[in-house]
Order: sequence, then C-alpha cells, then structure tokens
Amino acid sequence: MSSWLGLSVGIPLGIGLGASYKALRPGASGWHSRLHKPKYNVPHSMLLPLFTALYTIEGVATYLVSNEMVLGNSSNRETAVVVQAGHWGLAYYWLSLTFLVFWPALVASGPMYVKAAMADISLAVVLQLLALVQFFRLSTAGGLLHLLCFFVTHALAVWNLALIQKGRARLPL
Repeated sequence: MSSWLGLSVGIPLGIGLGASYKALRPGASGWHSRLHKPKYNVPHSMLLPLFTALYTIEGVATYLVSNEMVLGNSSNRETAVVVQAGHWGLAYYWLSLTFLVFWPALVASGPMYVKAAMADISLAVVLQLLALVQFFRLSTAGGLLHLLCFFVTHALAVWNLALIQKGRARLPL
C-alpha cells in the first residue's frame, strides 16, 4: 500500500466527513426526522456510514486513476493524451467533491436551503459525470468505482428533488 493510496482516501474522507459531520452525526437526526420525506428514504442512522463509504470508494477510484497516469515529459502523443485525461478527470473529481461535501450541511440547514442544496448536488453530479468519462479513459476499475459513486450521488439528487417538487421541503409546524 502506497502513501498515495492513504492520501487519496484520507483527504476526501477527512474533508467530506469534517464538513458534513454536524449534519450527519447520530445525535443530529432532528432536522432529518422533521422533513416531510418521500417514501424512499435512507434512515438518518445510515447517512454517516453511507457518506463514509462514498468518500472511501471515491478515494480508491482516484488512486487507481492517478496510478495509471504517466508522469513526466514525453514526446509520445498517446502518453500526453493519457496524462491530459488524468489531469482533467482529477480536476473534475476534486470540484465535484467540493460541492458534494457541502450538500448535507445545506439540507440540514432548513427548508429555505433545500433549493440551494439541489443546485449544489446538481453541480456535483455534472462534474462527477465529466470525471467519469476521463476516469474510464485511464482505468476501468477506477471508472467503475466512480460510476458507483455517481449513482449514489444521483440518487441523493433525486431525493433532494422530491423534497422540492412535492412541496415537502417545509418543516411541519
């Protein structure tokens, strides 16, 4: 196990859980229980393990992709394309992670932030899709792991949209 694997997993896990721990911690289920949620709903007690798994899998996917990148200056055109795809994929990934880590806190901030949370997670989904295309160019395994994370993030976006569309984003009085 290289130190790069530890960094690839540790950085998103630390940043993601650090930024969203207040909303995800087991004792903070008040906001979650007060929302008028759609029928398909993840129990609050599963949110922290879900996001922990999500950030860990994304970190491993990032490691697999970055491991395939050939670093250095080469005159070989194919090598340059691989390096460029890796750089774009990693840039999209880190941008998507930036948006994703703030989503739980936005949803937990109350009904007036649910639309902002939707915009936030929508940007994360688009950026994950762009990263996914580049990840598959470099590593099939990394692309498949990132595809799993894309589906989870997309499911969260659909859940967020259901809160808005059905007028369920308001808290009961």
